[in-house]
Amino acid sequence: MIRTLSLALRSIVWALSWVFALAAMLTAIFWGTGRVLTDTVPSLQQLHWIPTVAALTVTVLAIGFLLIAAPGAALRRWRNALCIVAGLQGVMLLQDWKPLAQAVAAPAVADAAAPIRIAHVNANWPGAESIERARAYARCTRDAWGESGADVLFISETGSMLSMEAQGALLTADCSVFFVGRFGVVSRIPVVRATPLMDDGKIAASWVEFGSWRGNETFAVLLVDLPSNPSLSRRDVLARMSASLRGRVTTEPDLVVGDLNVARGSGSVASVWPRHREAFAEQGRGWGATYPRHLPLWHIDLMLIGQRVRLLDYSVRDSGAGKHSMQCAELNVGDAGVRP
Repeated sequence: MIRTLSLALRSIVWALSWVFALAAMLTAIFWGTGRVLTDTVPSLQQLHWIPTVAALTVTVLAIGFLLIAAPGAALRRWRNALCIVAGLQGVMLLQDWKPLAQAVAAPAVADAAAPIRIAHVNANWPGAESIERARAYARCTRDAWGESGADVLFISETGSMLSMEAQGALLTADCSVFFVGRFGVVSRIPVVRATPLMDDGKIAASWVEFGSWRGNETFAVLLVDLPSNPSLSRRDVLARMSASLRGRVTTEPDLVVGDLNVARGSGSVASVWPRHREAFAEQGRGWGATYPRHLPLWHIDLMLIGQRVRLLDYSVRDSGAGKHSMQCAELNVGDAGVRP
């Protein structure tokens, strides 16, 4: 009886080993295809959304079952192949998580430009909870930079975030607040121009120009909010936005900020802004994912850096409110910000 149960158990483990091995290999193929093609092929763009941490988890589980299964040449070959896959996925995971990265020290000279502290969060159209949400966002920027908080806070899908009651939680004495299309802006840096560019109910874009400030030159920010519907082609959405902005935006923005609803590394994003760099890829720290806030798996709230910007630091922070985490960056613009 015991021998029969033992044989049955070994057979079950053996079968599960093959199931997990096949599942892990298929997941690895899909994941790898997504990493290579990103979202440039609409019919395969969902593959780019497979989180590396999820693919690695499946691979590790498969290796575990193969280790306890009955030995055999075929299983050993699969186990060795999956160990190579796990190593590759582990390396790629370091693009999503930079536990040892440090902020770049600003030059310690008398005439150096002060770092500009910029934060962005998608508020997801808050209503009655706007005041509580405003307190949480303000607290998050103070945790990042002390009592002065952010120099500029951009809010996507603002909702009631800029109501008089919520403003009291967001503002410090030297800040001003305003709407620009679908976005809210809280800034202590003087604003030269703020213009809504488009909002077709799905795609929204606005342009904000800031004046020179504490050694930094004037700079322009393109705020973008793209639809979250995963069935929409990211390539087509970005192409439609680019065509709509053509002629309205005649200079290259120094920053592109917003909830782009594309996974970091998007080929479609790179085709629209080929000269911009992704902030996390350049100076990111910690876990590089912004959504969903309670279990962040995807970096869909992005900050793209232009040629005149020197990025000093970039991190994603849990504000304790809403569905999205907050992006926080320190940078210089102008002669102090030109890349070496």
